[in-house]
Formats: sequence, C-alpha cells, structure tokens
Amino acid sequence: MTTPMPMPAIVAAILALAVLLAAIRLTLWHRAAVEQGSPLRLALLLLLQPVCAGLLFFALFPPATSGGSGALRIATAGTPRLAAAGAPLIVLPEAGAILGEAAPDLATALRRHPAAGTIEIVGRGLTPRDIEAARTVALRFDPPPPPRGIIHLSPPASTAPGATFTTGATLAGLPEATVQLLDPAGRVTDSATPDRDGHVTLTGTARSAGAADFTLRVRDDGWMVEQASVPVLTQDSARPRLLILAGAPGPEVKYLRRWATDAGFAVTSQMSAGGGVQLGDVPVSIDGASLRGFDAVLIDDRSWAAMGGARNALLGAVRDGLGLILRAGGPLDGATRSQWQALGFALQGGNDLAPLALPKPPAATIARTRQGIAYADRPEDMAFPDELLPEVTRLAAAPTGRDAVPLLRDAGGAPLAAWRALGTGRIALFTGIDSYALILTGHQPLHDLWWRSLLGAVARPAPAPAMIDGIHWAGERMALCGLAGNAQVDRPDGSHARLIPVNGCAAFWPESAGWHVLRGKDGAVPFHVQPAQALPAMRATRDRAATLMLRGNAPAPGSDEPRHGPAWPWLLAWLAASALLWWLERSRIGRRQSAR
Repeated sequence: MTTPMPMPAIVAAILALAVLLAAIRLTLWHRAAVEQGSPLRLALLLLLQPVCAGLLFFALFPPATSGGSGALRIATAGTPRLAAAGAPLIVLPEAGAILGEAAPDLATALRRHPAAGTIEIVGRGLTPRDIEAARTVALRFDPPPPPRGIIHLSPPASTAPGATFTTGATLAGLPEATVQLLDPAGRVTDSATPDRDGHVTLTGTARSAGAADFTLRVRDDGWMVEQASVPVLTQDSARPRLLILAGAPGPEVKYLRRWATDAGFAVTSQMSAGGGVQLGDVPVSIDGASLRGFDAVLIDDRSWAAMGGARNALLGAVRDGLGLILRAGGPLDGATRSQWQALGFALQGGNDLAPLALPKPPAATIARTRQGIAYADRPEDMAFPDELLPEVTRLAAAPTGRDAVPLLRDAGGAPLAAWRALGTGRIALFTGIDSYALILTGHQPLHDLWWRSLLGAVARPAPAPAMIDGIHWAGERMALCGLAGNAQVDRPDGSHARLIPVNGCAAFWPESAGWHVLRGKDGAVPFHVQPAQALPAMRATRDRAATLMLRGNAPAPGSDEPRHGPAWPWLLAWLAASALLWWLERSRIGRRQSAR
C-alpha cells in the first residue's frame, strides 16, 4: 500500500510547475516582442517568479521557528510568590503580584510566544477563560492537594411562597463539621452534618415572593470555617389544584383538606353522605374536560368502588398528565383490590390492618406530655383525652410492583406508598390508615412529609420558570443564551448593561455581587452573582478538575516537537514581491525598440 503524498509536497510541485511555465512564457515573449527588453530586465522577471512561488509556499506552510522558548510556565491562582527557576513564567491576572511576564489571558501569551509547544501550569489550574486556548498546546499539570471547604453548592430551583425548598452542598476535609442554613433574618432554619462523602442537604422555607439570600454556614470545632450565600428565588405561580373524593365525611378528609390548603393547594372536596347526597364543594363531573382543570386527584377506596364507568375517564385523564393518589380507608374489598392490582401494584400480604411503626416523638413533645399539657399541635376541635387518641395503622398488603417506585416507609421499614407511571401521568397507592392521627400524637412534621411527598411525586408539574443555572462570580465572564433582539442586564446598583447577542448568546462580565435581572422580549429573569472572593474552595476545585482533563498529552521533557511559526510575515512578503513583479512587467523600464 503506497503512502499518499503529503499536501506540502503537492503544493510545492504545483508551484514549481507554475514557475517553469512562467519562465518559458517570459522567454518566448522576450524573443517575439517588438520592443525587446534588456537582458537585466528579463533576468529580474525570471528571478521574481521563483521568489513569489517560494514566499507563497511559506505563507501556506510556515517553517518551524528557531527562536524563542519551546515551553512556558503559566502562573495561576495559588502560585507561590517565589516560583522556581525554569522556563519563562507567564503571570495570569488571578496569580497576583508575581515576578514574571504579565498576560491578560493564555491566548495572548501563546501569541507572544509562537514557539511554545508545551505549557506547565503552576498553581491551582486554569479558569474557564483559558480552557479553549490550552487545547492547542501540550499541557503539564501537577495538581495541588484538594482544597478544604465547600467544593460544591446546589442552590434550590425557583419555589413558591410558603413552600419548602432543599439546598445541597459537598464539603471536603471537614468530616466533623456542622452545616447550618440561615434565613435572611439570620435565624437557623436547618442544621446537619455531612455524610462520609461530604454531602449534606438542608431545608428552608420561602416566605414571600421575591429574591432572597439565605446563608450556608460551616462550623468546625466551634469555629466558623466558611459561609456562602444561597440565592433563593420565590415566584408567585398558579396554585396547584387538588380534587379530594371521599366515600364518607370524616376526620381524615377534614385534616387532609386543612393541610392541603395550608400547603398552597387550591382544594375541591367532594364527599358522599349516602342516599345520593354530596357534601363539600360544588360537585365535579368526572370526565376529561373537568379533570383537565385539576393537577391531582386523591380518592379513597369507597369512592373508587362507587365510580363505576367514570373510572375510565379518570384513568384517561391520568394518561394525559393528571396525578392520582389511591388511598385505602380500611380493608379492601375483592373488586377494588383486583382493580388496583391491575394498575400495577402487587399488594402482597393480607387484607387486614397491621400496626404502623412511628419514629420516637420529639423530646419537646415528650416533655409536654409528662407535664400533663395537651399537645400544642392538637386542634381544639379534636382535643381527645390521651387514652382516646386514635392509632395510625396500615394495610397489611404492601404496595409493591415490578414498575412501582417505593415512596414511603414507616419507621420499621414497611412500605407505605409507591407510585408508577401511566401515560404521561402518575398513580400512587398509599396504604396508611387514619394519617390524621399523626397530627394528634405529636407527629405533625411526619404527616406533612408523607402528603407532601405523595403529591409532589404525582401532581401535574407546573411550567418551569425561566432560570439561569449555575454559580457565577463577580469579575468572571458568563454566557447568557436564549436571547433574541435587544437584551440588557440590570445591575444591583440600578445601572444597565446592553448585550449584543451572537447566535442567541452574549457574554456578560458582572462587576459586582448580588441579584441581576436579564431583560429581553420574553420577560425578566433574575440571576445571582457571588462575590469575587466567595466559595474559594469551589472555584479551586472547578479549575483543578478542568485543568486535569487537559493533562496527559504533554511530551516527555526534551522531546518537544517544533511548532510552525506565524504565516503573516511570509504573506506580506509574497504580496510585496507580487506587486513588484506586476509593476515590472507593465513598466517601460529596460525596454528598447527592436531593429526590423
């Protein structure tokens, strides 16, 4: 198999042929011309042909440069002030005041040193500004030890007023630390310790609509190690719509309605009192048109059994995106059990009721009980004596299934709820009986957790608001995409920055920390910018990981391959020689009249 001829050789052959043809043409023209030129003129014309061809060849294929350094050291953040001697040191802005050649970015440094084929990164690593430029050269990087502190922060998505949210963080080098979440007023809303991998999850509550700064604080041995701002964007949105269908009125429905209203749902309840009498709100027709007005339906076994043919309309609405929660009010009859099994829930176990294991009540609740004080969470209209308090039980049959996703378990590990997809909607089965008793026995947070988890898993999701994801720092470039037409950013101080989108994206350099607002034809999108010195361990981890991904293509020391020099000097020389050749061919210098 023959090796194909390289492109430089092909171009050189074409240029050599062109020079030969041009020389033949000039010689024949000189002999046949009426005004023959002097031999010196002909010699200059013949000489300029290979000169132009050679310069064009070197403009297309610049030769390797012989001067300059083949390697550079790049000083980044964390570089020692007294860097060791070696290759020329390029100091990037984040490296600070270090003796060396200052450069605004890596691309500029490589243009100044075209012979550099290898760069050695000193410090913590390259920022996102220099990653693309680093791909054009071989890279060496001996990373420093991983930083200690918050190495990842996950702010919550946009939330609704009064709703709870979760924020996550990852810590490095702080296994015994305590992480606290503080609200804007400085009150601690949650506290936790990281797991063995350093992950921690905290919960807070969004009070009112608007942008707020919560605070994540890390303490170790009583000392504050680090703290960071957690941006929380709270936006008013349409209240999720819940339809509660019950076969009879009772405390379970009463407290479910009260809880759902407090949780931000627009609740419609419908209860059968027997004899065709319906209690609650205005009756709702169980058909596709009516069910499209709801995001979730909560139905007990008695209402399910009484629906008859309307079940097909309900399941059809679920396939179109509606959420459905099936609730057992007691032992199931054979028909209902078979129908729920046909929906994908195995219901393994007996049809009787079993005790439900509850976690130990909070210490404060136990103290109030010992003092003979009624539970603070017990409503006045349900203030039973302690010996008459209801018990929470569960259906002995476990809501499992091949396609079912476990959702809730009691303190003993017994499954209480599971959900599965049906079309574009979801169905959940809850086997807890009389969950309202949690409120009366000091377990109101558990009652809230159960029903918030159930409805959160199946309810039709609301359209997600536009958001700008990620963590951004002041003084660091960020890309804003999805822009069309005129767009601008409102800074925290009230000034405006006009953006020029290119292919729907624009670059923006935030000068200060705080909440900014991106305004375009689609509306206003708030986004948060961290202070330049915030989350240093997170920035160092990001730069370290990104630089490590570029490492590995560096040649061994002393084996740097030569790099091609710049092409523009050769191109300028070719243009000058071509212009001289064009002028000499058309001038009358050196021409004389032939004798005929």
